[in-house]
Amino acid sequence: MSELIGYQERTTWMGQEILTLADIWPDNPRAMIVGLNPAPTSVEAGHYYQGRAGQGQLRKLAATGLFELPGGRHFEKAALASGVGFTDVVKRPTTGEGGVTKAEIAYGSRLLADNLSARNVGLVICVFRHPVKELLGVEGRSGMQEKRTLWGAQVFRMPGPYDKRETVEKVLAELTGSLRN
Repeated sequence: MSELIGYQERTTWMGQEILTLADIWPDNPRAMIVGLNPAPTSVEAGHYYQGRAGQGQLRKLAATGLFELPGGRHFEKAALASGVGFTDVVKRPTTGEGGVTKAEIAYGSRLLADNLSARNVGLVICVFRHPVKELLGVEGRSGMQEKRTLWGAQVFRMPGPYDKRETVEKVLAELTGSLRN
């Protein structure tokens, strides 16, 4: 077995041994960034959101004041320093959402909700649309969702990585305002 790098972990997912990214939990979570599942390039690098779209999404989150913008491609330490962690609905890496099964999403959604609730996470930031649907039952729109999770957390859905700049600015201003309150 090769040595693990970054935040890689070997685990069992639905009876199958996999190499994935470990959940990154702050001691006192202020917020958790949640994706559908890790991309193989991110798992290979040992860090969350190593693709172009993911990097852009995390830079946008840093611009809201959620955490400091790090000097490189790895956001985990900067996020942890601000009480922000990372996790995914499904732990098995795939190239795209089409590689994730409905059974995996259902299984992972239960685990995710249990873990977020047990740690009393008050803000869940969904980088893409899928986790919003799994937590709230609807995909919602970009921005802060009106509906809250079963344990009372707010859910924020990031604008799409290729949305118009005006839309992105408006949605991210909503998060910035929420973080200041």
